[in-house]
Amino acid sequence: MSNLYREGIAAVVMGAVLAWAIGFGGGAAAQQMPVLDLVVGNNFGHLPMFVGVEKWLFKKHGVDVRLKVVNTGTDMVNAMQKREVQAGDMSVTTFLKARHAGEPFRVIGIIMSDATRSNADEPLAIVARKGSGIRPGNIEDLKGKRVGLAQAQTSDEYVKMVLSRRGMKYEDLRIENIMAPTALAPALKDGKVDAVASWEPFNTMVLEQVPGSYTVLRGGGYLSYIMVATVHEPTLKASPEVIRNFVAGLVAASQYTRNNRDEAVEIIAKWVPGMDLAVGKKAIQHISYDPRVSQPVMKAFEAAEDDVLQNTVKGAPRLSIPDQFATSFMADVQKTNPEYFNDLPPLPAGR
Repeated sequence: MSNLYREGIAAVVMGAVLAWAIGFGGGAAAQQMPVLDLVVGNNFGHLPMFVGVEKWLFKKHGVDVRLKVVNTGTDMVNAMQKREVQAGDMSVTTFLKARHAGEPFRVIGIIMSDATRSNADEPLAIVARKGSGIRPGNIEDLKGKRVGLAQAQTSDEYVKMVLSRRGMKYEDLRIENIMAPTALAPALKDGKVDAVASWEPFNTMVLEQVPGSYTVLRGGGYLSYIMVATVHEPTLKASPEVIRNFVAGLVAASQYTRNNRDEAVEIIAKWVPGMDLAVGKKAIQHISYDPRVSQPVMKAFEAAEDDVLQNTVKGAPRLSIPDQFATSFMADVQKTNPEYFNDLPPLPAGR
C-alpha cells in the first residue's frame, strides 16, 4: 500500500471524525451555539420545555436551552427579576401581575393552552377528603371549610373566580397557604385541611395518594389556564434570531409532547423528584399543548386582566393586551414550519 494511499485514507477518516464532532456537540460550531437560560415550573404546564431539552429539539433549531426548575409562579418572576435567566414560563395571571408591577416581560409563545377556546381550565381542580361534608359540585359546601392552596398563584385565582360565580366570598373559606404542591396530599390525608385546590399533576396525585378523596370540581370554564413563554424585552431587542429559534424549538417540542404523552411524562420525571409515572400519565390527559396565539387566547388574556384588576391590583390602569405580545416570532415559525401544526384542530373563523 503506497504512502499516498495511506494518507488519503487517513484524511477521509479524520474528516469523518471532525464531522461527527461538530454535528454531535464536540466541535467549535456546537460550542458557539447561543445559550438561553429559562425558568420553568415543576408541573405539567411546562412539560414541552423539558421535552425540548431532552429530545434536543431546541438545539436542532440552533439554541441551547438550560432549565432552572422552581415550584411556583412567584419563583419564576423572581428568577427573571434577578436576571438569573433571560426567559421564563408562567401562567397568564402571574405574567399580568408582573407586568402591572413594571417587569419588562413580553409573551413570545404559548406553552399550555387550547387555542380554540377562551376558557380551558381542566388542569385546575378542587379535591376534598372523605368525610369533609363537601358534596361533589356543591361549591357552597366549602363555606367555613379549610382549603389548602398556594396563595397568589393560579389555583388561588381559580378558587376566587369559582366563588364569585356562586355568589360567595373568599373570606367564606379558611384558606391554608400551602406553597409546595407536593405538600397538598399529606395535608389532606392528615386532616389538616378539608379540601385542596391545585393544578396538574398535583390534583391527580392527591386523588391517588389520599384514600377516599374525590373531585369537587374540575375546570368548569371559569378561566383559561394558559402558560406563556416570556422573555425580557432587552433580550428580544439584542437577540431576535435566538428568540426566533427558541420559538421554533418550542413548537416542535409541543407537537412531540402532544403525540408522545407517556414519553413526555417519563421525561419530566427525570427532572422532578418523586414523580409517579402512573399518576403523571393520567394527569396529562387533562392538558392541551397548543402554542398558537389566537383570538380565543387574546380573549382569555382580556378576561384574566379583568380578574387581576378586580382581585389583585384594584384601581390600576388597564394593560393593552395586544402590546403584551411579540407575535412576529410565532407567525414566522408558522410559515416556515407548518408541519409542527398539522395535527392541531382548525381555529375559529377570524383566527
